Amino acid sequence: MLLFDHGRATRKLWALTAFRMRKAPFPFLSALVLALGLPAAAATVRPDQHTWIQVEETVIPIRENTTRNAVIRGFARKGQVLAVERNAENWIKVRVNDTLEGWVPSASVSPSGPPVNLDPGYVKGVLGGAAGIGIGAFLFLAVSLQIKRRGESRERTRQAQTDAKRRLQNKIQLLFRAEPRIRSHLVMDDVDVKAFLQGIGYVANIENDKDKFMASCKAFKPNLILAGFEFHDAVEKLVETDAMLINTPVIYLQSGKVPPTAAKRVRAYLETNAGEKDLSDAIAQCLKKSPDKILYSVKPVALKGGIHPGTLLDLLHFLAAVKKSGRLLCESAAANGELALRNGDIAKASLAALSGREAVDAILSLSSGSFEFHEKKAKPDAGTGKAEGVLHTQKILMDWAKKQDESNHHSRT
Repeated sequence: MLLFDHGRATRKLWALTAFRMRKAPFPFLSALVLALGLPAAAATVRPDQHTWIQVEETVIPIRENTTRNAVIRGFARKGQVLAVERNAENWIKVRVNDTLEGWVPSASVSPSGPPVNLDPGYVKGVLGGAAGIGIGAFLFLAVSLQIKRRGESRERTRQAQTDAKRRLQNKIQLLFRAEPRIRSHLVMDDVDVKAFLQGIGYVANIENDKDKFMASCKAFKPNLILAGFEFHDAVEKLVETDAMLINTPVIYLQSGKVPPTAAKRVRAYLETNAGEKDLSDAIAQCLKKSPDKILYSVKPVALKGGIHPGTLLDLLHFLAAVKKSGRLLCESAAANGELALRNGDIAKASLAALSGREAVDAILSLSSGSFEFHEKKAKPDAGTGKAEGVLHTQKILMDWAKKQDESNHHSRT
């Protein structure tokens, strides 16, 4: 049972103080303390200062008076904190709000501290801050995803451009008596092989005469050869005897029985009914296996072929790169020439009455005839430097090419 009787507490305080005054050595000091302490004690138990109770049952009625059958003015729920107005036996008068007050059974409540009322401004601030954080997180996520998608899109575009550029750098020389057709899903129809290759990004050149095939290769400089199987022997013979084509991969279409392939040669054989996927995969695999640069030469004796514009320039560039030694014999309608090579550099040159640098320039200017290179191991130098009179092949070639460019420019102007 709760007792909130401020008068009883005051009387107890008076009795205790009077007892102490009788025992104190200075009664007037005790009287002064009593005079000063009574107002303080009264202030701590002011009748107008509310005490609080908390509802312990699920729901209790708030009645008009202290009888069980009194009119119910409202209800209080479990956990609700109410202000105490007055006490009576087994009953407590409470105030719920400015409009509702009444009596509740004291057995249904327990003492409590004042209710905690949240400041509406504080609640709004917290909710606003949470909403701001949520919106910020959403915007950050959206912007991050957008940046990621743009980055992925740029990477895909860059990869596509790289693939297209790589394909455009890969040139394919075709040799067919009658150009075959192949099924293409790009146009949903059969198309010529050259059109199909160009459609997927390669540069293609076609030739149907095996006698003109070498000249086409010299001018076009392909990365891969695609030929009909009927030209197998002719193509292999040309490739094996030409320094600039020896490492070039070859794919044969309409193949019958697959012949043995020479060591270190990249070859592929496709049947007559091969589709676009078979051809695309074969091209990709052959280009992947193709060496980036020539690491070995042809057979030691036979390196020969016809002379066309630029043939001897490419040949000397190759021989200088692999540091070959031997004799290069050139035969044309005007005169016969000879270049002696020592570890890729020119040790001696002659053409008709010309010799030295002039003979080299004249030989490089030949546009018809035939050539033959005979390899020979070079003798070791006695000293550490080059032999006297030896010409640096790469420099000779660069100077000659520059002179040709200047001559062509002047002739056009």
